[in-house]
Amino acid sequence: MKSLFFLSFFMLMVFSIFFFFYLCLMFLNLNSSIFVQWDFFLSNFKISFPMFFDWMSCLFMSLVLMISSSIMFYSFFYMESELPKDRFFFLMFFFILSMIFLIISPNFLCMLLGWDGLGLVSYGLVIFYQNFKSFSAGMITALTNRIGDVFILGSIFLCSNMGSWNYMNFLKLNKEFFLIIFFVLAAMTKSAQIPFSAWLPAAMAAPTPVSSLVHSSTLVTAGIYILIRFNFLIESKTFTNFLVMISMLTMIMSGISGCFEYDLKKIIALSTLSQLGLMMGTVSMGMNNLAFFHLVTHACFKALLFMCSGIFIHMYFDNQDIRYFGLMNKNFSFILCLFNCANLSLCGFPFLSGFFSKDLILEMVMMKEMNFIIFFLFKFGTFLTVFYSFRLKYFLTLKFYFPQKLSMNMKFLLIQKSLFLLFIFSILLGFFKSKFIFLPQNFIILPFKLKVFIIKLCILSFFKALIFKNSLNYLNLKKLFVLFMWNMWFMYFLKTDFLKFLFLDFGSKVNKISLGWVEILYGNKFNKNMSFFSFFLNKISLMFFFLSFSLGFFFMSFLYFMLI
Repeated sequence: MKSLFFLSFFMLMVFSIFFFFYLCLMFLNLNSSIFVQWDFFLSNFKISFPMFFDWMSCLFMSLVLMISSSIMFYSFFYMESELPKDRFFFLMFFFILSMIFLIISPNFLCMLLGWDGLGLVSYGLVIFYQNFKSFSAGMITALTNRIGDVFILGSIFLCSNMGSWNYMNFLKLNKEFFLIIFFVLAAMTKSAQIPFSAWLPAAMAAPTPVSSLVHSSTLVTAGIYILIRFNFLIESKTFTNFLVMISMLTMIMSGISGCFEYDLKKIIALSTLSQLGLMMGTVSMGMNNLAFFHLVTHACFKALLFMCSGIFIHMYFDNQDIRYFGLMNKNFSFILCLFNCANLSLCGFPFLSGFFSKDLILEMVMMKEMNFIIFFLFKFGTFLTVFYSFRLKYFLTLKFYFPQKLSMNMKFLLIQKSLFLLFIFSILLGFFKSKFIFLPQNFIILPFKLKVFIIKLCILSFFKALIFKNSLNYLNLKKLFVLFMWNMWFMYFLKTDFLKFLFLDFGSKVNKISLGWVEILYGNKFNKNMSFFSFFLNKISLMFFFLSFSLGFFFMSFLYFMLI
């Protein structure tokens, strides 16, 4: 019965993929869109749910459903031994449904349904394994996403003063200053930009299928997607310059941390953070279609990377340390081939999917008139991406290490079917969409030195990765500097230990103070002192009473004898 339910769900998602992709091509051909408003009545109360369909929303929904169907098929065998398997699939279903609500809603109030649903369901998915690490990561994820929810609620409150929650009505109105701030900050929290970056690597405590879905096309891309949708709000130079600097710092921070990291899933998560910084910077420069193009291509190869890494982790008995991997081409040649293709697509290797979007973004950045700092940060971020990608390839392929045992309890042939579709898209999707959907709209003119600069940079980073492949052992760096780079510039501790020391330790210090000198002054000692003081005052008052009585008696006796 369960297999029948899963098969029907899988077929429904496949049908939806082709249906929405057909709508995308139709809207592109006709240069049109559809606005649908669904009204339903509850007694005398009317509820409206608007939906907006254009080529962008239909293409993104088709992508989300395609990746979700592959991951659900992958999860059916990967999570086979887990006991609460039904709960996992229902959480995944609600997660996909929340993302679809976010994509098709032009109304801020309806968008909150998908936005808030992503945050709540992601908490349930992160704490799925129910241990201390999962609970800590889930709390960081939930609280960081709560910050974004507060900003969305603030924007809804501001839109209430304008008489509408539909963002299409704001295209020709004056831009509200605080509305722009709220949307930018909400997008930064969802897409894990500095200083909200700590939750994204922490969410790796979730099962690998969840990481594949979260880091490819759903949760982390929600912030980029709403910024692309509301690009008319961030036309001010102040906001664009701010977003460019934040995105470039995020890109550099995640790239450097990835060069020092040894956890397989965290390296891939940091690569997601780096690409999110690239997309955020592209949006802030006004290249919205290019950012969406890279978002689409990135989703395919990043989901494939996570799914292949899940197989490696399973085969090595849940070990995620890449120092214990090596010579995987001897045992997992096909899976390693898929992983390397996705990894090369992440680097922008010609002519894979990532090349058509990433190379175009870098060339457009070189054509723009910007200061040298932004130009350098873009190129340095690209250098770091290739560096940690080839470092990871060395540890998986070239490093000589044979584990004592390998777990072969996985249905390889069935899982390979779920990977094969993403593998095809990781190779051909960029070429297909660059020719038929994202038609070239810019004529690029660059000198030959700048044209080959990116290729030289990639070759340089490849050789640097081979030389400094084991960063912590081969580089003579200070321990504090290594920890600073390894721990994302101590950003994780700013979100956890800082709050712990600020509030929890503050409570323990107050407790010590109350049991220390405060107890001596105001506790039992104070009670004893006050009782002694009251006894002393009582004695003095009695002494004054007897003294006054004696003086009065003596004075009255003196008057009596004087009168006689």
